[in-house]
Amino acid sequence: MNATPAVFDPLPASRLAAAALPYPTAVPARLARTYVEVRPAYLAPATARFTAMALRTLSAALWRRTSQPDGAEFRHPPTATVVTVSARSVRTADRLVASGPNWQARFSAAAPDEVLAHAVAALVEHAAHGSPDADPDAALEGLSEAGWSGTHHDGTLRSASPDSLAHVSWGRDEDTGQPSLRVVAGHPGGLQWDAEVSGAAIPDLLTESLLSYLASPAPARRRLGDVPADLLQDLDVVPENARSVAAVRTSAGPSPAAGSAPQGVRILTPPAADRPVRRPR
Repeated sequence: MNATPAVFDPLPASRLAAAALPYPTAVPARLARTYVEVRPAYLAPATARFTAMALRTLSAALWRRTSQPDGAEFRHPPTATVVTVSARSVRTADRLVASGPNWQARFSAAAPDEVLAHAVAALVEHAAHGSPDADPDAALEGLSEAGWSGTHHDGTLRSASPDSLAHVSWGRDEDTGQPSLRVVAGHPGGLQWDAEVSGAAIPDLLTESLLSYLASPAPARRRLGDVPADLLQDLDVVPENARSVAAVRTSAGPSPAAGSAPQGVRILTPPAADRPVRRPR
């Protein structure tokens, strides 16, 4: 998981710039395996690598595994926690489903690998010594400090990311009356992912891990070939190694999704004139 990636020779800047006007339908073959940093991380595409990581994490924690047609189910008898990891593609409804006494959680298949990894790690930690009394106020404050805007109405707190491409709500479910934390992220006209954690005894570590990930300015790490071209209008994609940075330096400005995140040199990002305006600043 933490192995240093191989260094690949990047395309000359002239060819890369040509490929980025306005943005390509396919990544150049020689760049497809180049590792890049993607911001904001909550828009990073899902990959097939999460499933293997989740299986290792839960197996190492000695949870009881039962094979399923589309993945695996893990149980932690002392806490009556059940986690189902799906091995299907992003076309399926959910990639990770978990439940315990008086709580349940689901993460859609398009959720970034890191979101799911944080959730699995939180569930393992919760089973060891977590609290069933979720109070995400502190984590929600972290969103505010990261530039998210929020409103409070009829007992429900709603918060939106600086680029308006991620939304969080915390309040009572209209049908059950139980506490519910919901997240939706992605472009309204494209691929979105969502997650929901609800119930009377929501694990505190689960809500904290999800909200802390959304607030973090840290980038996600992907091979460039894993990033769909239609996502590039909403992302800053930064070469991970210095050789690529020197080779692909361009004059393109930050995408609308960059917000206040640390800036870097972007590659395959559409020119400022071609970027849609999300909302007045």
